[in-house]
Amino acid sequence: MNSKFELLKELAAVTHGKINIAGGNVFQHEIYLAIKESGKHNKVYEEYSIPLVDKGKRKHHKVDILTVDDDMVIATNSKGKSFNSTDSEDAKLNDVKHFIRSIQKQFPDKKVIYQFFKDEFVSGKISLYDYFVENGVPVYNTERYLIDNYGIDFDALEQRRQKECVRRCEDALNNAGYNVKELYEACS
Repeated sequence: MNSKFELLKELAAVTHGKINIAGGNVFQHEIYLAIKESGKHNKVYEEYSIPLVDKGKRKHHKVDILTVDDDMVIATNSKGKSFNSTDSEDAKLNDVKHFIRSIQKQFPDKKVIYQFFKDEFVSGKISLYDYFVENGVPVYNTERYLIDNYGIDFDALEQRRQKECVRRCEDALNNAGYNVKELYEACS
């Protein structure tokens, strides 16, 4: 076995998992906190579980961020920078319509909006998100939406996300037996 290969493979797995993959969850939580702390909504939930109508194998859908006000519910699906999808645009749109029907059943007296936040979203770059917009499902650039609607200091939010991801990564590396200080020195 090539020990350099194994070392780099393990380091890549830990760093990718804690910086990129878990970083999306940390980012979502920071967005949730910013919206909740804005005081603009009656209730704000993270990872809100909605029982699905017309149940198949899947019984629930977790909404990343759900805001509930007197006459409106906004369900936000928060997406990071990466994109991978093997489903067709129609299949994804049908999922969104299913989620809307399910949320509407839980909140029958309120208008329901299902929207997407996409990190660094620019119209014309990812056809799925353009397809959503063309079919009445709003998609927003996360940073722009948070600044425009909540006055968020996005740079501070991003710094908190990065700091938490680094902390988690360092913990995982230490738990795997690496000396993080030595790794940093070796990379300098």
